[in-house]
Amino acid sequence: MNDKIFMQVYESILTRLEKTAKQYTNIAPENGQFLSILTRSIHAKYVFEVGASNGYSAIWIAAALKETRGRLITLESDPERAKEAQSNLSKSGLDDIVEIRVGNALQEIPKCDFTFDLAFLDAEKGQYLQYLELVLPKIRSGGLIVADDTITMRDEMLDYVEFVFNTPLLDSVDIPLDDGIILSYRTKK
Repeated sequence: MNDKIFMQVYESILTRLEKTAKQYTNIAPENGQFLSILTRSIHAKYVFEVGASNGYSAIWIAAALKETRGRLITLESDPERAKEAQSNLSKSGLDDIVEIRVGNALQEIPKCDFTFDLAFLDAEKGQYLQYLELVLPKIRSGGLIVADDTITMRDEMLDYVEFVFNTPLLDSVDIPLDDGIILSYRTKK
């Protein structure tokens, strides 16, 4: 697929999925663009996502990884949503960049044998700290962790917020984009 056709298909699928954003609790388009910019700016080769849903955020990330020649591993606990994500990624021509793993994130994260440049957390908010504890050793020094819904659902992740703002392993900042994002930088400490 040439670049012009890819962009038309890609934008068409994103537009279609944006109409179901509430049903699937997808990120906002500006958050997708933010993830895409981060992925490209750090020249990410390996990105990890917890919470694929129907693949909307994975499409944003994978399109950026197409440019950096990287790969995305995304986890989804619901097999039906994982099928939808696979279908949407196939339609967008990005399925060769993305591996969807179905299962409980707390069991699947330890099975990942990659060092990641970026991790995106967008699943069970009360488990963010557990996800982070499992994924942090797999994030390279200078890598990034993006946590979603950190303003609107902050009460469900207070332990995560406390940790990321107080550990010497991370430099973190609140970003008031849509429902809130905490962006964390993996320090060398």
